[in-house]
This record gives sequence, C-alpha cells and structure tokens, in this order.
Amino acid sequence: MLIISTSQMREIEQKAIQGGMDELRLMENAGSAAARLIRSKFDIAGKRVALLCGKGNNGGDGFVIARKLMEEGATVTVILTCGKPSSSNAAEMLSRILKSDARIVDLQSQPYVAENSICNAELIVDAIFGIGFKGELPNYLRGFLRIVNQCLVPVIAVDVPSGVNADTGEYDTDAIKANLTVTFTANKTGLVSKSGVDLCGEVYVVSIGIDEQILKQYRPSQNEINLEMVGRCFSKRAADTNKGDYGRLLTLCGSTGMAGAAVLAVRAALRCGVGLVEAAVPATLYPIVASQLCEPIFLLLEQTASGDFALHSRSVLREHMRKADAVLIGCGLGQSAGAESLVIDCLVNAHCPIVLDADGINIAAKHINRLKTVRAPLIMTPHPGEMARLTGKSIAEIQSNRAQAAQLLCDQTGAIIVLKGHQTVIAAPGQSPFINTVGNPGMATGGSGDVLAGMIAAFAAQGLNPLDAVICGVHLHGLAGDRAAARLSQHYMLPSDIIDELSGLFLILEK
Repeated sequence: MLIISTSQMREIEQKAIQGGMDELRLMENAGSAAARLIRSKFDIAGKRVALLCGKGNNGGDGFVIARKLMEEGATVTVILTCGKPSSSNAAEMLSRILKSDARIVDLQSQPYVAENSICNAELIVDAIFGIGFKGELPNYLRGFLRIVNQCLVPVIAVDVPSGVNADTGEYDTDAIKANLTVTFTANKTGLVSKSGVDLCGEVYVVSIGIDEQILKQYRPSQNEINLEMVGRCFSKRAADTNKGDYGRLLTLCGSTGMAGAAVLAVRAALRCGVGLVEAAVPATLYPIVASQLCEPIFLLLEQTASGDFALHSRSVLREHMRKADAVLIGCGLGQSAGAESLVIDCLVNAHCPIVLDADGINIAAKHINRLKTVRAPLIMTPHPGEMARLTGKSIAEIQSNRAQAAQLLCDQTGAIIVLKGHQTVIAAPGQSPFINTVGNPGMATGGSGDVLAGMIAAFAAQGLNPLDAVICGVHLHGLAGDRAAARLSQHYMLPSDIIDELSGLFLILEK
C-alpha cells in the first residue's frame, strides 16, 4: 500500500488538476467516497450525525459527506468550527446544503448549540483540518474537542484526525481520537507512525479518481505490507518435488539455559516449509533440544571444559555452512568468547543469506565495522534495545523516529534491518521503508523474536530474495499473533501459539 507525505499528496492532486481533473470534482469524489465507507460501516438511516467542518478543503469534503448522508436518511448537523469557508470550493459545497434539511451551527457564535449537538449525536465526523494541520490547535477549539473525545459514540476522521500532523504523527494533546479514519488516494506517513496510530483507529484508504499513472510516478516515503504482497511470493508446490527443492537451513542457536530459543526458532522454520534444518547446538544441549524436536538434523558442537564452544567448532561450522541455503545465527546463543568467535567467523565466511538475531546482534554490535565487509546478504532483526547497541543511540531516540533509525543503519551496513516492536519497520538498500501494521501487545514476550527469526530464515533458505523473505516473515508473524490473541487472549498466548496459527495462513496462501 502506498504511503506518502503531505507534499507528495498535494503534488499528486495538482498533477491530476493539470491533467484535466476538475478541483471541485476531486472534492465531490472525496466526500462521496468517504460517505460510502461510512454507510458501509454504520447504519446511518434516521441517526443523528454531527459534521465538524473547517474552513478549508477538508471542510469542503465534510459538506459533501453531509449531503450524501442526508440522502441516506441521516439527520445531519453541520458545525462550522472555524467560521465560514475560506476556500471557494468549500464555499460552493456549503451552498449546496444550505437549502436542505441540514442544520448549520457556527461554533464561535453558537457554542452551546454546537456542544449540545455533539452530546446528542450518534455519530461524529471530523472534517476540520485534514492533512493541513501543523503545530498546535487554536485555543478556542480545545474545550470543544475535549467534549468530542468524551462522547461515547463513533468518531470518523476525514483524511487525518484533526490535531495530528499527517507527516510525523505528532499530535496536540486535544487532538481528535478517531475510531476510524478514511484517508484519500494513499495512506499518510503520520497515520502509520508510532504516535499517530494511537489516534486514527482503523484506517481505510479510498480512491478519489486520480489516474493510477500519476501515482506510479511517486516513490512512497513508506510502504505498508499487506497479505497480497506476501501471497505473490508463494505458489502451490509441484507434485514432483522433494525436500531438496525447499532449501537447507543451518541454525546456530542455543546455549546453557537458553535451549528454548533454539527450539522455537527451529520449530518455526520447520513450520514455514523449509526442506531441511540442520541445527548446530552445543553438545550438552542436544538431549534437551532433541526431546522437543525430532525433524531437524543435529550438528553437535564440541565444548571446552568450561562449557564454551571449542575453537575447533569454527571449522566444523564453516564446512556445514557451505551446504546451506541460509544461516540463522544468534537465538539464545549467549555472548561468550567462543560464541563471539563463531559469529564473526560465520559473518566472514558465509556465502548464503544470514539472519542475525538476538545475541548474534549483540556480538555484531561490538564489531560494527565488520558488518560493512560481509559478502553474503545480511538480515538483522533487532528490538529497540539491540538497535540502541548497534547505533550508539538511546532507545528513546530510536523510538522517536523508527523508520529513520532503521534506514540509517541499513545505509551504514548494507544489511536489511528489521526493527521489531509496535509497527515493525523494515529498511532495505535502495527501498523506502516498509511498515507492518499487524500484530499485538500479546506478542511482547520472550521467544516471539526467535519465532520470527526462524520464519525469515526458512523463507530465505527456500529461495525467496532476502527482502521478500523478511516481508513474508514479518507479516505472517504478525497475522499469526493476531489470530493467537483472538483465540486465546493477549495475556494467555505464547510464542509457540504463534507457530500453531501459521497453518491457517498457509491454507489461505496455498489456495
């Protein structure tokens, strides 16, 4: 899904107008599309609907919505929140409803009437600022918007909730808190930002009739992942295939006390269809891991008297890595001297895609300059804390602009960066960042990242290019997490439940 900035949106609209699209027609199309969506989500016949309209083009969209909802039997009150329209097109749309049954209320001259209309409304539509908001809300609006936010009825925002910056997602303390946002032509960067997403509710993108050829001229500032993107990477398996056709994955995971991380990563990889998994584990860990998994081949790495990886393990692992189609490194590996030696040796000698997770990332953070020299395709999957160690920034700095932080590390290392957390960000060389909007707080538990790493590595081993492997892994992981939460609750679900939910998603993809 296309995600663009406000400046790009204005350029797109201007090109559509230069190409012959009438500006008034664009407003009519926008309001009509928003009204259709509202009607599809809510029974509005006979309902009291309050339209909050600003003086610009967003208000003009609101006037069109008012007219269309009245045609479907709604009782509409239009509240002019900023006085009469300053836009000629908005003024024209207001004139079209003046002789209708709509009640027109001016907030500044009739504040009590406006507030009473809000309190009695069964549905509220916010068309005050749209993408034009920057800075702070005017003081005269604050009390009114607080009343709106206290109402226990659905609130629909037109384009962007009023008080939210459409580019950054930053918002005024009294910004509208919408249950649903209907935005035009493409999603906006602020609506998928960490802060903006809290205020926009469900986001729906609707067309307003702009030629697709115009949209193709724009490189999105961000890309939103969806199941259609994932589906393009999968096809039904041919009847005359065998395990050798679906890749060989080598995993270097697990250490004393961290056997579960290896189990989860390998199990997730197996459930994602990889032909063969060779699990390299410390020899002392074998009884534990093998009791949980019977499908992988095990490569038992020698240990020293102190329990660390023996020096000889490097050459053994190097030999097995030559046969692998992808390598997963780091889940529960620990950061011992032996583990560090193995990770660095793998980074230097691997020829196939590497997925670096958890302790693999923590070790790499000590050797950040080496990452620039890795010859194999490299995927790193840090959470914000690991990202802070990789970049030398604070977690707060990372979280304040996640897409930028991921892109900077991608540019620095050449690796694909998967910055995990709410709305996982994927940064890849030569691409605009990708945003994953599925997933839930129930996934914020130890082991969830191991599952994701195993999934991505499995897809890479099966021959998907590294970026597609990441997109598929991240999105299916989030969808499976949402299914687990719906079935079990966010509190009760475990990372292993995410793996169990993959079957239903693969049934959809195999159709």
